[in-house]
Amino acid sequence: MVRKLIRFGLASAVSFGISTAAPVVLADNPVTGAADKAAEQGENAANKAGDTASDTANKAADTGENAANKASDTTKSAADKASDTAKSAGESTEDAAKKAGQKSEDAAKQGADSTKDAAKKAGDKGNDMYNDAKGAVRPAD
Repeated sequence: MVRKLIRFGLASAVSFGISTAAPVVLADNPVTGAADKAAEQGENAANKAGDTASDTANKAADTGENAANKASDTTKSAADKASDTAKSAGESTEDAAKKAGQKSEDAAKQGADSTKDAAKKAGDKGNDMYNDAKGAVRPAD
């Protein structure tokens, strides 16, 4: 794109220069200074065309550079967001694993406590039955 703008600017400068050079070549009254005046006008016009082409090329280069910078910033921003999202997902997974581990541990403790309580109750009941049976008399045959 910049190349096309530079080519267009140079082509227009050359074209403009040719059209302004014609009055100098065709000047018919050098005594009155018409030729000098036409030459100055041609030179001024050529300089203006050159400046315009240069300005256009510079603007095109600046626009291209700005677009490249914006694209680079957008890419960096997208990469940062992807990184943050991945980090957040990793942290969420880690938190979920910790919570699941804690719940499993709590459930295991509750199960162990329930089993312990049931075993104690069964032991107490067995002991009570033994003590009750100790004093019982066996019927005679």
